[in-house]
Amino acid sequence: MTHLPYEEITEPSFGARAAVEFSLIQVGPGAAELRGPCPRCRTTIRLPVVNSVYKNFRLWRRPGQQASPPSVHEELVICTCAEDHPGRPEGKVGCGAFWRLEITPS
Repeated sequence: MTHLPYEEITEPSFGARAAVEFSLIQVGPGAAELRGPCPRCRTTIRLPVVNSVYKNFRLWRRPGQQASPPSVHEELVICTCAEDHPGRPEGKVGCGAFWRLEITPS
């Protein structure tokens, strides 16, 4: 299997794709876990999301470039896969992809 080289990169499509493909599962009071395939390397990743303000979660897809509603939490997501990506700097994880997801209370 050929792995993508490590590259710190983002694209508008990464967030849009992740909003469709990721799940947000509440794991405790004010804590949840994002799960889904990295939009660049397609490896499934799991990321904690902690915010005691939210009781329920859902992913929110932004249509166009509208401003986020005040109750939206914007989360910076970085690929944390353990797959081998040539050129990855020592001490780093993932393929280098990053994007933003917006999370609103449901």
